[in-house]
Amino acid sequence: MRYRKSSIIGEKMIFIIIGLLGAILMFCGDMLFYYTPQDVDRTKNVIDAVIEVMKDLPKKRVEVGGLIGPVAAFLYCIGFYHIIEITNEAWKICAFVAFFSLCLGIIAGGAYHSHFAYFGLLGQDKFKESLDIVLNYFSKLAFIMYMGEGIGFLLLFLLILTGNTTLPRFLCILSPGILFLLKPIVRKLPRGIRAIVSGGWTNLISVIYYTAILLILL
Repeated sequence: MRYRKSSIIGEKMIFIIIGLLGAILMFCGDMLFYYTPQDVDRTKNVIDAVIEVMKDLPKKRVEVGGLIGPVAAFLYCIGFYHIIEITNEAWKICAFVAFFSLCLGIIAGGAYHSHFAYFGLLGQDKFKESLDIVLNYFSKLAFIMYMGEGIGFLLLFLLILTGNTTLPRFLCILSPGILFLLKPIVRKLPRGIRAIVSGGWTNLISVIYYTAILLILL
């Protein structure tokens, strides 16, 4: 019985570790795209400010940042399976809905991340018309991403909060959906650290969540 319990914990940890690696990898992709010690120009809208940074970066750096997207999304999808593993049997259907919704969201997110490289590769003014077309396409990917992840993370929060997982209920406050709501606060961090934390916050929330679970299981 003791061996079986240890085996179950081990199976959960595999998915959690893979999900953590996916979150770290996508975060690294974000930093390759637009990290700069000077931070982005806060007087412009986010996209224009990011383009200003990315268009002056080495093209290889931008390309590597873009190629990370699909690989990290793949790891994310494997990691999301931990939701099914930690959920009580009576709520497995809800767990599967959360899992599939999150997979849909992160697949769109991986595509969004990959296409984000265009901002660096076509950031010059002479490609302005092309970038406007890309921005219109981006809005559709963003809708799928936020819809899928929004539904999935909401269900995960509710499953943990209601005690229908093997995780302690207090962990719901560290679930990605709740941490995402802190985005307006992290945007007010001092320059320098703000470029890292705020710029990579959509992935750091998963890093925090997976790390908290690992600490609990160890």
